[in-house]
Amino acid sequence: MANHLKIIGEAYEKFKDTNTSVSANKEPHSLRAMKRYFLTKEQANKCNNASLKAGTIGHNIVEKCLNKNLTVDEVFASDEIQKEIDAYFPIDKTDEMKFKFAIKFLPQTANNHLENFKELPKQKWKTEVEFIKWIDPVNVPFRMFIDAFGETHINDIKYKLPGVKFAPLKTKQTKENPNRIGDWTCSHPKLDERVFTSDLMQIALYSHTTGLKPSLSYASAKERILFTEDNCEELKPENLKLWLNELIAYEIAWEKKLKAANGSVTELLWLNIPDFSDIRKKSFWWNSIPKEYMENYLKTYV
Repeated sequence: MANHLKIIGEAYEKFKDTNTSVSANKEPHSLRAMKRYFLTKEQANKCNNASLKAGTIGHNIVEKCLNKNLTVDEVFASDEIQKEIDAYFPIDKTDEMKFKFAIKFLPQTANNHLENFKELPKQKWKTEVEFIKWIDPVNVPFRMFIDAFGETHINDIKYKLPGVKFAPLKTKQTKENPNRIGDWTCSHPKLDERVFTSDLMQIALYSHTTGLKPSLSYASAKERILFTEDNCEELKPENLKLWLNELIAYEIAWEKKLKAANGSVTELLWLNIPDFSDIRKKSFWWNSIPKEYMENYLKTYV
């Protein structure tokens, strides 16, 4: 079969886009426009919160265990991981405590992920493997970094971290409570028994790109679930096509907005106006944006 030269679409070129991703398509369009076009790349890299950072550290722990045949305790105690932990600057007190509890229970959660991997056929794993994939009719390639790339399966690692609340003691504590740090407590939410649609789109793309079987590892400090085509109807080959087509549809919709904006970031922002109440509530999607970036962004509208 002849090779065909792929050319990035004009709408993407006008915004200097060279690729797209599943993570971009998971975001509300208003956030996607703000983080990926309004902010500089350096500014966007500073958009972080406790959940995102702790999840990244957790990924690094599991991946090093898979690559180097080390225990979670060995990797967690390493200088590299401890430096990552020490380098995090929280947004506020709630974010600080969420990060502290997440790190406290991270070894348990990482071990649960490794138990999930034991349920898959024994194989050698490579981690954070990069792929570029063109999929018609999308006019820009998908870029991806697969968490775990094996011989028969690919896997994506998903963390469920503790929730926190301010709960000062009314009486003197008589025994140690592992779910308390000072005046703050944490709870461990139950894992979802079904796969999130955004994760289905992600793993469908990975499986389509590699030709390997899909698997998803969900874990908290208290629970774990490994999803494969054997226990999850949504991961069967005939259903993966649906999730891939939905991902393609999201990207086509985004390209249409890029076309309408015609290379103008201001116009793109107006085509993707945010829900201001979500910003005021500091919802999950917006609470990672530093205050000065948010104030500058909102000047576009009000």
